[in-house]
Amino acid sequence: MCDRQRRPVPPLGTLLSSWLLILVVHSCLSSFAVHPAAAAASSSSPSNTDFQTLLCLKLHLSNDPGGFLGSWKQNDSIGFCRWPGVTCSKTNTSRVVALDLGSSGLNGQIPPCITNLTLLVRIHFPDNQLSGQIPPELGQLSRLGYLNLSSNSLSGSIPNTLSSTYLEVIDLESNKLSGGIPGELGMLRNLSVLNLASNSLTGNIPISLGSSTSLVSVVLANNTLTGPIPSVLANCSSLQVLNLVSNNLGGGIPPALFNSTSLRRLNLGWNNFNGSIPDVSNVDSPLQYLTLSVNGLTGTIPSSLGNFSSLRLLYLAANHFQGSIPVSISKLPNLQELDISYNYLPARQLSRQNPCFSSQRNQS
Repeated sequence: MCDRQRRPVPPLGTLLSSWLLILVVHSCLSSFAVHPAAAAASSSSPSNTDFQTLLCLKLHLSNDPGGFLGSWKQNDSIGFCRWPGVTCSKTNTSRVVALDLGSSGLNGQIPPCITNLTLLVRIHFPDNQLSGQIPPELGQLSRLGYLNLSSNSLSGSIPNTLSSTYLEVIDLESNKLSGGIPGELGMLRNLSVLNLASNSLTGNIPISLGSSTSLVSVVLANNTLTGPIPSVLANCSSLQVLNLVSNNLGGGIPPALFNSTSLRRLNLGWNNFNGSIPDVSNVDSPLQYLTLSVNGLTGTIPSSLGNFSSLRLLYLAANHFQGSIPVSISKLPNLQELDISYNYLPARQLSRQNPCFSSQRNQS
């Protein structure tokens, strides 16, 4: 029988030393290693996400390293809640809830990454030079209650996804926005202020606008809107300000607007409204400012305008009014400004009734 070749067996002490070395190395490596799940949790924690998102915003909102966002430093992951324009929650102290960057020299675009600030309730970016489109992803910010992007150079359409938010205030005035007003905005239950003035918006006013029982102010002036004033908007019981000046709106003026118990400012001038001025039956109207100048209104000026006892300003110029000027207008106790020029009214009639006012430049 052949002898088997035996492998040399190391001494017992050598074996023990080898095992001890392996255990020591494993222990050392374990002390430095981070479990994958723990690493993922650390890198994706909400506070770290907010920090990284702020850096993303800095990269896209401004190309001026020495500008307002210059103090937003990449190596300051702990103190970002103290950065200028950043407000963090009082309860979730490392979570961003508001961005106030008005008049900050921003000259870039609003990136979609802003939606990673999932607790954001306020975006205030007016008076900058922002361009590009409003990200549709803003609709993912379900807590967003305030959006002010006015006085920028934003273009494109208004995202209909904004209806998925908690928005109470939308101010997009003085941009380059085009297209129609999304009907979905009218479905925002908490909407209080809507300002879309001085853009290039077209189409009709959404028939749903005015559905919110919180709606206080609607300003759509200086656009190219067409069609009538929706009945839901005219009958909105909470509305205090309606400014539709300088559009191509038409049709008759809804009587509900002249008998509102909440309206304080009604500006419908420089449109294509026709028909007559509705009668005023509400003697307790809070209306203070009424502008109907430069339309196609006809008929006589109703004496019931004298029921607007709070009226301070009345502009009826450049229409087709005829007949006499109601004495009741001269008796309005708070009236400070009146313009009924360029109509077909008797010259100087009102000045005889009350020397404080004049129907200057009337066509006879």
